[in-house]
Amino acid sequence: MTEAYFEPLGTGDGWEIFRATPHTVSAWGPDLQHGAPPSAILTRAMDRLERTDQTRIARVTVDLLGPVPLGELRTRARVVRPGRRVQLLESELEAGGRVVARASAWRMAIGDTADVEQSADRPRELPGAGQNSSFFDRWTSGYIDSLEIREAVDGTVWARPTLPLVAGEEMTPVERVMAVADIANGVGAVLEPEQWRFLNTDVVSHLHRRPVGEWIGVTANASIGPDGVGATAGTLYDEVGAIGHTLQALLVERA
Repeated sequence: MTEAYFEPLGTGDGWEIFRATPHTVSAWGPDLQHGAPPSAILTRAMDRLERTDQTRIARVTVDLLGPVPLGELRTRARVVRPGRRVQLLESELEAGGRVVARASAWRMAIGDTADVEQSADRPRELPGAGQNSSFFDRWTSGYIDSLEIREAVDGTVWARPTLPLVAGEEMTPVERVMAVADIANGVGAVLEPEQWRFLNTDVVSHLHRRPVGEWIGVTANASIGPDGVGATAGTLYDEVGAIGHTLQALLVERA
């Protein structure tokens, strides 16, 4: 097995082609991917499209249009709204001749606002080495098993992917965030997975600051409505402090 989430297979007709490895497998089933690897590979397509040192991605929205299978798939990205200060990007993920996920991102010009930097969320401390968490023991899967996870006493779950997103590449900061952000659904879970399925159909992440380092911290809380629909809201951290927020819509069903 390739020791990465995706193995590059080349390009063709404007698409990048990959093979999704078993490291992408979801806890919801052995033949479908966890939401994090597709989110990250879609983000990769946008982040590496016409990238400059004067801009960065500030928001990523991923829509999961159905089960994302393992095996061969392909991505492509485009600039929908060009501009020097603000750009809207889109990407899509195709498998077996159908689009299984789409994403969009706002990319903005960066400047110096260090003198007014602030966050409404207090910093969270990364637990020390050896304080590994059993938080996801009941969620074991190819993807979950690929993470190093630590849980802090304040409830923050910290995760660090131990594999590259694409074999032979280093992840960019925004790719690293999106390789983890989808775990908010599990971190904020209020229902027992043996009794309920609560599948998220999207991941929306706003990043007011670029992450520093390899660890991403996640706090999250889920709300369940009376009609089978829920939502998870979370905050994302690095070792310096909060970096942004994430939202997910949930389809809630009895197992």
